[in-house]
Amino acid sequence: MKFILIAFILTVFSSITHAKILELKKNNGTIFISEKENWNLGKDLFGMPFIYFSPESNGQRSNISFTDTGAELEINIKALATTQDKYQAGKKKWALTVGAEPVSFEPYEVKINQFGHKIHKIGFNYAHDGKVYAEKSYYIECKGKILFSKSLRLQQNDAHEKDFSDLLSTLDCGGV
Repeated sequence: MKFILIAFILTVFSSITHAKILELKKNNGTIFISEKENWNLGKDLFGMPFIYFSPESNGQRSNISFTDTGAELEINIKALATTQDKYQAGKKKWALTVGAEPVSFEPYEVKINQFGHKIHKIGFNYAHDGKVYAEKSYYIECKGKILFSKSLRLQQNDAHEKDFSDLLSTLDCGGV
């Protein structure tokens, strides 16, 4: 009986730790993210090399984009912490041009993912056509380069925020 239990635990553990990895490869390098069930990868859409789309929820598909900027870390991404007012002014101006209304801002923060890459995040929530959206920008320090990522979801699709967090916490880069 102990043998069967141990075999079962090992089987479950190995299936958890061997999640499929997506390789997002472009000229500049490669980004690795965990594959999510029922999500679809779009390539070269809306000026973004990779956009990962969630299944539809509440009539919308949440998405997160991934771009290897090719930029060296010389760009002062830490300036986000000191330029939040400028970021907010820019987002308010954008909202006016598209007929949206600013709702709130999420302050700048930095986290480190499981591969030791720093992820700088800042966010903006806005209302448009009767719906409230949550948008976040991420600047990821990865092996001397900067990766840019942006997520967008309906505010009510908060389960996708965990999906975005999971994707970023497992993001790695190779040859970047």
